[in-house]
Amino acid sequence: MKGYLPYLIGGLAGMLVAILLSSLLALTGTPQLIVFALLPAAGGAVLEHLVQRRSGNS
Repeated sequence: MKGYLPYLIGGLAGMLVAILLSSLLALTGTPQLIVFALLPAAGGAVLEHLVQRRSGNS
């Protein structure tokens, strides 16, 4: 479970950014779905990559 922690934290951060963007830009429909699909996954992947790079496990 510890190995998934960076991805989960990045996913949560991406979800928070998606919520903020959606409310600030008043997104609805397809753009909102795209933002909520891409940002959590991208946030998790980026943070996981950074943690692995920093620890030398790449």
